[in-house]
Amino acid sequence: MGGLTDAVRGRSKIETYLKYVERLEGFGETFQERDPDPRYKKVCKREMVQDPITGDWVLRYHLHT
Repeated sequence: MGGLTDAVRGRSKIETYLKYVERLEGFGETFQERDPDPRYKKVCKREMVQDPITGDWVLRYHLHT
């Protein structure tokens, strides 16, 4: 069993969310548990923080097999 922790960045919250969903689609069914769950867009957006230096929105996530 293993997992992956990483982050996605975007210039807006919707761009960041879409990058997150796209990245997860690339993994297929490899990771069964996804935190935050991409099915809940509002939860994902709440989890995002803005980088004070670049202004990018950052979503940290953890995937677990």
